[in-house]
Amino acid sequence: MIRLPVVALAAGLLWVVAGSAVAEDPKPSTGSPQTQKINELIAKGWESAGIKKSADKATDAEFMRRAFIDLIGRIPTPEEIVEFEGDRAANKRAKLIFRLLNEDKYKLKDKNGKALAEIRGLKTHNGEIDYNDAYAQNFAELWTTWMLTRSNTLPAYRSQLHHWLTVAFLNNGGKWLDGSTYPNGVPWNKIVYEAISATGKSNENGMVVFVIRHLGDPIAAEMGQAPDFVKDGKFDAVPITSRVTKLFLGIQSQCTQCHDHPFNKEYIQSDFWGVNAFFRQTERSGTTNPRLAPGISPSGLTLSDDTKWNNTGMVLYERRDGQRKASFPIMLKDIEQAQKGEASTKRLVQGSPTAGLEGKTRRQILAQWVTEHDNFGRAFVNRMWGHLFGRGLNKEPTVDDFSSNNEVVHPELLDYLAEEFKKYNYDPKKLLEWICTSDVYQLSHVANANKAIAYTDQKFDPYFARMPLKALSPEVMFESLIVATRAESRRSDKQAYDKLKADWIAKLTQNFGDDEGNEINFNGTVVQALLMMNGKEINGEIGSNAGKNPKAMNDGGGVISDVVKRNVHLGARAIYDELFLMTVSRHPTANEISKLEEVRMGRAVVDLGAPAPPKPTGTKPPPKGQVAPPPPTGGKVFAPGASPDDVAFYQDVFWALLNSNEFMLNH
Repeated sequence: MIRLPVVALAAGLLWVVAGSAVAEDPKPSTGSPQTQKINELIAKGWESAGIKKSADKATDAEFMRRAFIDLIGRIPTPEEIVEFEGDRAANKRAKLIFRLLNEDKYKLKDKNGKALAEIRGLKTHNGEIDYNDAYAQNFAELWTTWMLTRSNTLPAYRSQLHHWLTVAFLNNGGKWLDGSTYPNGVPWNKIVYEAISATGKSNENGMVVFVIRHLGDPIAAEMGQAPDFVKDGKFDAVPITSRVTKLFLGIQSQCTQCHDHPFNKEYIQSDFWGVNAFFRQTERSGTTNPRLAPGISPSGLTLSDDTKWNNTGMVLYERRDGQRKASFPIMLKDIEQAQKGEASTKRLVQGSPTAGLEGKTRRQILAQWVTEHDNFGRAFVNRMWGHLFGRGLNKEPTVDDFSSNNEVVHPELLDYLAEEFKKYNYDPKKLLEWICTSDVYQLSHVANANKAIAYTDQKFDPYFARMPLKALSPEVMFESLIVATRAESRRSDKQAYDKLKADWIAKLTQNFGDDEGNEINFNGTVVQALLMMNGKEINGEIGSNAGKNPKAMNDGGGVISDVVKRNVHLGARAIYDELFLMTVSRHPTANEISKLEEVRMGRAVVDLGAPAPPKPTGTKPPPKGQVAPPPPTGGKVFAPGASPDDVAFYQDVFWALLNSNEFMLNH
């Protein structure tokens, strides 16, 4: 049972104090030429917007937590924090970014330089942490969500795609589909090529789930006639058409499915159906939708192409005025072509391959042309920038809407990073390293107070003069709760762990929406997350097996009991310190400790609201042997206080920390 006075006082301490922590000296960072160029071009943007001074540099604690969440999808453990604090190297932040992206056998050391055999809250192999795998798992999770959304996909099929993507992001020099080896992971252009053109069974090639999920409805028959596969193909392929252009090119073609867009003139209705025609020879053996196919096929789903279908390549569509028009397989024109009003030069006449494309299926041709599009690299750069900063480099925060109605605020920076990304063989790790070691990524979320203009005004958001606040995605929140509550023992049973995670996330997203897969702008609020966190999912599920003690957290056992026993001889301050490191990834301030000690010593006063009606005059104590009525539920009361080893008190502090916005936001 959480005692209200403790929660009310403890939770009230957070965030305001954290936001006023002493900032680091905002000296320019050194690094790669790409990082220096980012610094230069962002500073140029500040000057153009009249921004005299950016936010201060984030503290080490804030930067570390941010990097862990963004790159490996969880908060750091206390052991990881302490080691980072002890590193006195000038380039410690750059070292951390490199470690999170690349190290696969990292051994943490204590303050005396001795390797740690155990990291509480984290499963290791022989005391070694595989950050490279954690990076691959995290970005596979991100792209699985973006590619599938969170609905209409059986967990087993979702897992198949996630596994495929994890292997691709990891690779580690293993043989890839084309026989090549990639020590830093498969290049992004090759991943996208496979995403669009994949064939086979889902339990052998998990990437086929992407197209199967979005292939759309069977084409309806004309009145009185059977469907004509030879003429039209089998599936309308409407969802996959817009999903491909949006995810991989940053172009929202769904707006032109039914009509020409009234504001964005670059692309028209025929452009949508030109891309759609590339999917009209695609066949699937079943559906990922659990409502239509509640059980998974033992051999998985199959994706293939039938060249007899839609053999002319012609796709009919209807305009708003009722006219029926036709389009053939035509690739979306490049952005530069669209801006000049030119037509696409990449098209299949009557559905037949042109020179150099013989023997390729339509989806293979489309995959090649997508990865050659002039917005391909820019789209990935913008999406990764949005993942790290909560918004893209455009005027509007969305990361996948390149159009005349959404100007790019930093065109020089976007073009530069896209070119460098291409030059470095479309290596996502390189791009992430450049951005995460830049000065702008290291800014505090607190706007600088010494200025004449309020940079908290939304019009300054596209200039990144401070780090925006970002809500944790459901997946990151779950993984962070596992680390914070030290429920690492659950990971030993992967099937049960995956089910627990899927059930928890499904309840959160089912209750509160966000079915679009766009976690950059996740709409879950702190209050909504609290409803889930205070329920069975956290208190009963994760907490029940936290740490090595099988007792539940609310019966005096579990992880908090371990913390108290280990630190009680050092005093309450040591216990507070570990609880803060476990949850909000920093040490408590002197003011926070003082306030918590007021509560523990029974000297804190809490206002519970309007007092209950007073007792009638002349009320006598109950007869001996009878229980006195409960005390008033309102008014001002003293906190009950607690002994130095009262586990229940520290559990209250722990839950107050987990329930704080400082824990649930990436800042």
